[in-house]
Amino acid sequence: MESVTKRRFTTQEIDRIVRAAFGCGCRSAEELSEGWANSAYVLELQDGRSAVLKAAAESEEGRMRCERGLMRTEVEVMKRVKSLGTVPLPEIYVYDDSKSLVPCEYFLMEKLTGNSYDKIREELPKNERDTIDRELGGYFRQIHTLTGTQFGYYLPSGVSSSAWDQSFIALMQDVMQDGKDAGLQLPMSYDDLQKQLELHRDALLEVRTPRLLHWDSWAGNVFVKNGHVEGLIDFERALWADPLMEYGFGKFGYSEAFEQGYREADARIQHDFNAADLANRGEAESLPEGSTRSQDIRRAIYPLYLDLVMRVECYYRGFGDEHTAWAQQNLQEGWERFLNLTKPDFLS
Repeated sequence: MESVTKRRFTTQEIDRIVRAAFGCGCRSAEELSEGWANSAYVLELQDGRSAVLKAAAESEEGRMRCERGLMRTEVEVMKRVKSLGTVPLPEIYVYDDSKSLVPCEYFLMEKLTGNSYDKIREELPKNERDTIDRELGGYFRQIHTLTGTQFGYYLPSGVSSSAWDQSFIALMQDVMQDGKDAGLQLPMSYDDLQKQLELHRDALLEVRTPRLLHWDSWAGNVFVKNGHVEGLIDFERALWADPLMEYGFGKFGYSEAFEQGYREADARIQHDFNAADLANRGEAESLPEGSTRSQDIRRAIYPLYLDLVMRVECYYRGFGDEHTAWAQQNLQEGWERFLNLTKPDFLS
C-alpha cells in the first residue's frame, strides 16, 4: 500500500545498515508493498543470508495518536512474546533507534520462508484452514497470558488506566479527535459515537486484567508453511486490553476453529495452574463456552474501533480515493452492524 509515512531507502543506506549489522554487503534489496505504515525490504546479503529490514518514518509529526512509538513497541513486544517459547516469531537481529546510520528507527529480522496467510487462505482446503485457525487460537491465548498493570497502548500514554472502560473510551476518543483535527465527516456524528460509548460502559467494566494483545492480527500478518503457522509478524499495534478485542474474535475474524483452538489452549493453561496461581495471574477471565450479554456487546464495539481507525488513517497516510471510499463505506456498515447487535431485543 502506498503511504506518505513510508520512507524509501537508497542502495547506499541499505548497504551501510547491512555492513554494520552483519559485516558484509547487500547483494539485493526488494521493497515489500504489503505494509501500511512502515517501509520494509527483503535483503539478500553477499554471504548468502537473508533478512528483512523494517524502518519507521523519520518523524512522528502528523501521525495519528495511536501511531506513536510503533517501532519500539513492535521490537519490545516481539522479544517479550518470543520469551514465552510457545509462539512462533521471526528472530530480531538488530534494533537501532540512534539515527546515526540513517535518520530513522529501524530493525532487522529473520526472513520467514512461507506465505502470507491472507494471500493463500482461500486456496487452501477447509481442513487445512481449520488447522491453521486452531493453531492461531492457541497461539493468541498464549500471548494473552502476558499481563500488565494498566490498560491502553503498550507504551504508557495518556490513555493508560487501571480501568478498561476509561482506557477503551480514551482509545476511541483519540481516533475521534484525529478525525476532528482532519475535518473528516464520518457516517455518524462524533456526539452519537460518544453517547454509544457511554451507553455501553458497563460491559467494559467487567474486564479487569490488562492482557497483551497483538490486535492487528489479520491473516496478512500470519505466515504459513506446509499447512501450519510458521510465524506471526507486525506487533506494532500491540496493546494491553480485553482478549475479545483480538482480531480473531471480530467481524473479520477467522473461523469457529480459531475460538476452538483458543478454548483448548485456555483449558490447558487452567489445568497447569492451581486456583491461587490462576487468581494471581488473572486467569479466571477465560473465554467460556457460549457468550454473555456483556461479551456480545464488547464483541460488537471492538470492531467499530478498527473500522474507525481504518477510516481516519486514510487522511494521515495519504491513501487514495478508492481506498478512502471503501473505508468510509466499511465504517458505515460497521456502525449499522454495531447498532443492530447492541439492540436490547437482539441481545435478550
